[in-house]
Amino acid sequence: MIQLLHGRGINESIPPHRSYRNLPFSWGALFSTIPAVLVVEFFVILLAQRALDLMSGFALAGTRFAGIYVRTFADPFLFVTLHPMTFEMRHSDWFELLVITLVCALIVIGLSIWTALVAPLRFFINLNAMLVGGAAIFLFLTGRLGYDSAAFSQLMLRTALVTWLVIPVFVGFFVSLFPFTVVERIGFIALTVAWDIPLSIVRYACFILILGQTGAIAMTDLYFLFGPLLDVVPVICFLSILLVRLARAFESRRAAWGLS
Repeated sequence: MIQLLHGRGINESIPPHRSYRNLPFSWGALFSTIPAVLVVEFFVILLAQRALDLMSGFALAGTRFAGIYVRTFADPFLFVTLHPMTFEMRHSDWFELLVITLVCALIVIGLSIWTALVAPLRFFINLNAMLVGGAAIFLFLTGRLGYDSAAFSQLMLRTALVTWLVIPVFVGFFVSLFPFTVVERIGFIALTVAWDIPLSIVRYACFILILGQTGAIAMTDLYFLFGPLLDVVPVICFLSILLVRLARAFESRRAAWGLS
């Protein structure tokens, strides 16, 4: 029996399994991804101005419904003209800032000691509390943040445009590492951008509505935890779903895997 296995080779006697799976890098896959990226980038550039106008218009409609006074202004950026807005924000007095700082400190201390909650949820709550508490301390000491509503609005619009332009390249690089067809690559890259545009539109309006009610104290927390970081989450989810389907498709196709 040992002689038979030695003659056939271990790769022939044991079918491919997870420890043997190693997708080899292919320059052909990389070069075939470039047209997919360029196609999606072309449509992003073509539709960027309309999407940004819709982004500002949707936020403007929301602020009017909520009774928040806003004033838009033109902001030429790259190949588009943005329309950020200056909007009213609630002012927090010194007592409120001290209370918020104390509450956030208690949350961080409490969740650092009490570990009944799962770790990811505790870390997420603590991070939010530290950002809000830090902003409260900064406002208490200086009276204002380093940016106002107009600068925040401008930052969100510029970040949205840059994200739409970067996503096809970012996703295309990872897609090129897997044996997808050109059509699948175009579809996956386009899907991530198509999801991110409405996400940016709704998020921008929600941010302005939230800041109108809470004031500048929530600016840092909103941008760092629910800004560009939130754009990556759907991309990872889509990629995970696609990779699961790909793994099932190649489960019995040994030739698609390099055996190390």
